[in-house]
Amino acid sequence: MSIFGFFFVTSLLREAGWPRRQGILGGKTYDTALVDIVIDQMVDWAAALGAGRPRLALQILAEIYRDRNWESADAPNVKEFINSIQGTWSSALSPREAVQPIRFAKFFGRSMRPDDFKDSRVRMALEQQLLEAALWGLANPDRFETWYKSRLTHHESMFPTYRRMGLDVEQLPTLPEFFEFSEQILRDYERDVGPLPSIPSKLIADAQALGWKF
Repeated sequence: MSIFGFFFVTSLLREAGWPRRQGILGGKTYDTALVDIVIDQMVDWAAALGAGRPRLALQILAEIYRDRNWESADAPNVKEFINSIQGTWSSALSPREAVQPIRFAKFFGRSMRPDDFKDSRVRMALEQQLLEAALWGLANPDRFETWYKSRLTHHESMFPTYRRMGLDVEQLPTLPEFFEFSEQILRDYERDVGPLPSIPSKLIADAQALGWKF
């Protein structure tokens, strides 16, 4: 099983100083509200790779299905999946609307243990959400760009309010910067875990049949 989702979520949480010990005798836990925020960021990241770094997104697909024979009848059928889900995605204007990220706070309550992330069901859920986000970005690069630029404009319009409230809020990266940032995270994965595989010929054929540019 690939660990893209697990790697992204736990890396960002670790940078923020989590998990943390709760109380003198309590064990280390994660705040699930924060976990859910990071999962939203994971979805945005995967969609950005699909929209802005499509070849890398295809390599992610190849890694996720590394154990499958792409030259056999058992090969993943990306074209069929996209055609089947396009109706569901037709009204989605953002990655999160398309994927509807899982809410760990709903399932675990206010906190979750580090061991919870080791559960195969949790890892599988993260990989599934990451996969769908990457596919949405591949299928909707223009929609992703429109959404991100709108988000950036809204964020910038709020700066006077943030300053009046005494909040030190960082500026969001531009779209090209966000694509670079997203690629760097994947390069960090390759450095720590291992290189991504080449893109199978069937996956290339499916991507070309869907009109994806990569």
